[in-house]
Amino acid sequence: MAREAYRSLYGDLTKLKDDSLLKDPAAGAADDPELFQLLLATSDWVDSYTNRHFYPRIQTLEFDGPGQERLLLPDLVGITSLKEDTTENETYTTTWTATDYWLEPHNAEPTEHWGRPYTSLRVRTKGTKSTFTVGQHRFQIVGRWGYREFKEDSGSNLNDAAMTTTKVTIAVTVGTDFAIGQTIMIGAEQMLVTNIAANNLTCTRALNGTTGFAHADNADVYILRWPLSIERAALIQAARVWTRAADFEPAFVDEEVDTDVRLLLNPYRRLPV
Repeated sequence: MAREAYRSLYGDLTKLKDDSLLKDPAAGAADDPELFQLLLATSDWVDSYTNRHFYPRIQTLEFDGPGQERLLLPDLVGITSLKEDTTENETYTTTWTATDYWLEPHNAEPTEHWGRPYTSLRVRTKGTKSTFTVGQHRFQIVGRWGYREFKEDSGSNLNDAAMTTTKVTIAVTVGTDFAIGQTIMIGAEQMLVTNIAANNLTCTRALNGTTGFAHADNADVYILRWPLSIERAALIQAARVWTRAADFEPAFVDEEVDTDVRLLLNPYRRLPV
């Protein structure tokens, strides 16, 4: 089974196969492709259940203008550009600068492990704008969307002088610092680790809307970390689905979702807009 890799996974195979969740069903790596796909499906389900995603995704979104000083947004980590269509023909030619708006809530700090996302923009009284002008598709924002972007230094560096923009097998100084299913970052590029052989990582490049780069040898390699409750819920759900797959026991399944998984996810659940 091929390992699809179109987004981040909320967990990795090492944690999933730990004795506290799931004893390695094959005493080795034979089931890794199926477990990888199950963790991918479970991560999709977590997003659907909570109505948000917890990995940072680079994307361009458009918004109607409310005619007020505040513009409500989905989860946001940071803005690259904010432009306005002043002619109402979907040509975004007027650029707002960072001194024209505030990111709210203040002190959200979504790049820290305790952080939370920004959820709105507010016009700055000392800027050049007064309101987010009313109108359909009035504003275009290029940003990093998601609940959080907290990255942790892996302890390893890139050990690949021949790194290109598309190379999928990359060498690092210590392969055991990583696990299959992790999302790593080098510079601004995200990559999903799909296999590990010694100190070589096989990765899906340019993940989550980022751009592939020819990174410099010895560059720092970071690991993206999710809220612990989100990761734990995804791992528990994946382990239980795997265990039930061969001999489904409906008596042990809640009508909606397992109680402990629900308790972990409910604080992050957001009503759909």
